[in-house]
Amino acid sequence: MSKETPPRRLGRGLDSLVSPASFRAASPDQPTPTSHRALPPEYSSPSTGQVFMKVDQLRPNKQQPRGQIRPEDIKSLTDSIKQSGVLQPVIVRESTDGFEIIAGERRWRAAKAAGLGEIPVVLRKATEEQMIEWAMVENLQREDLDPIERAKGYEHFCKQFRLTSEVVAERLGEDRSTVVNYLRLLELPETIQGLVALGRVSMGHARCLVSVSDELQQLRYAEMVSKKELSVRTLEDMVRRDKKSSPHRKSGPSSTPARTLPHIFDLERRFEDKLKTKVSIKEGKKKGSGRLTIEYFSLDDFDRIALRLGVSLEE
Repeated sequence: MSKETPPRRLGRGLDSLVSPASFRAASPDQPTPTSHRALPPEYSSPSTGQVFMKVDQLRPNKQQPRGQIRPEDIKSLTDSIKQSGVLQPVIVRESTDGFEIIAGERRWRAAKAAGLGEIPVVLRKATEEQMIEWAMVENLQREDLDPIERAKGYEHFCKQFRLTSEVVAERLGEDRSTVVNYLRLLELPETIQGLVALGRVSMGHARCLVSVSDELQQLRYAEMVSKKELSVRTLEDMVRRDKKSSPHRKSGPSSTPARTLPHIFDLERRFEDKLKTKVSIKEGKKKGSGRLTIEYFSLDDFDRIALRLGVSLEE
């Protein structure tokens, strides 16, 4: 009895989607033909070669995990296409209202911007599940999805088809821990997710922030990180020390008396914005007295804080 062939992991590449038949890109001296070529009736066969299709016959993949395509990326690709033509075909499938792009939306947009009337395509049959999977693979291989787009792509794949993170990782050729780490980013407040998407908070910082249970404290840490002056190691030490110092209560506003919370919290935030480190203010029993604590997490951190305060460490 022959063994059943194991499912292929698409994370290894999209080569299997493209016909082995080669496509010769249009030369700058030989513009792309403008007359539409009839599609062969067997276009959906895996052995079908590439054909030309009018650009206005195609529409974007509605399952595209990318939230937005940067204009500068399209311009760069447009300039390349004007010089060398479309070097790689766009993968499409037939749908009820035309032909839908499975992979290659940026090439299609750039080709339109370059004024091409037709582009090379490879037509494939694809289910909705495969549409998401192939679009994810194409974007992951380029590694230019921002972390939140990638996380939402994983989440959509999991939810729409009721798949576990382990199955999604296997299908996309990823480690399960990678998928899980990205999915956990979606537990962060939307404000912090926005900072992660913009690159102002790194993946390393974000993973650390996920471990903080109090949302306001997360936001305070994220504000410090977004200034580009707080390393991941420093943030980890800060969070760890804060948890140790407050083992029986949540960090943040709940630890401060309600009467003084808004005022004290605002002052702490302003100090932290200035010093880029953890600052706590405790009111004393006597009116107008209290304690201001400025924390440091390494000797380098201490030197940096001293410099900000104008304190010379030289004798």
